[in-house]
Amino acid sequence: MADIVTLVMESREKTGKGENGRIRKAGYVPCIIYGPEIKENIKGKVNMREVERILAGRWESTRLNVKLPDGREELCIIREAQRHPLTDMPLHVDFLHLVRGRKINVNIPVEVVGREESHGVKDGGVLEITHELEVETLPMSIPDVITVDVSGLNIGDAIHVKDLKLPENVSALADPEEVVAIVVMSRGVEDAAPEEEAPAAADVEVVAKGKAAKEDEEESK
Repeated sequence: MADIVTLVMESREKTGKGENGRIRKAGYVPCIIYGPEIKENIKGKVNMREVERILAGRWESTRLNVKLPDGREELCIIREAQRHPLTDMPLHVDFLHLVRGRKINVNIPVEVVGREESHGVKDGGVLEITHELEVETLPMSIPDVITVDVSGLNIGDAIHVKDLKLPENVSALADPEEVVAIVVMSRGVEDAAPEEEAPAAADVEVVAKGKAAKEDEEESK
């Protein structure tokens, strides 16, 4: 489990498109904090570089210690990050306030290990995986990743949600039969037409004899 990342939130009194643009030009990202124990959303701004650093990693499962303008510190995660469609620059960030002891739903990245050892992959199969999985967990039990070992998979083998060994206080919300990883036949191999088998020597002889016998019958008429 990763360490908790500290992030300083500064006050933001004005709102609106123009004000948000000025905030971004100054090197900040507009943000809000909300949650079950937050009566009114807390508006603020956070350092652009710090946000980009967090978003470059596994931000969905990163717990944050957000220092508020009034001096309070709240445990949060990033619930949503809006980005510019061309530059990918963060435009706005929503923080979800975490309540210790109260479970939340979080999307956790799936990390695959053992790909090189998989007999199915060695035999030309293609590994297909789910990139994230939604789980229910306590704030202090949020895993960084869900590790899936595919080393024992042959072509056609699959790992389902029910096969996963999840950490304590973490439960998957997906259907237990949902496939997390599977090795399938490569399309190139699957589409390749099998070569036509050459007829056996015995078959050639039978055909030849049959044709010769027919010619003999015609000549004798």
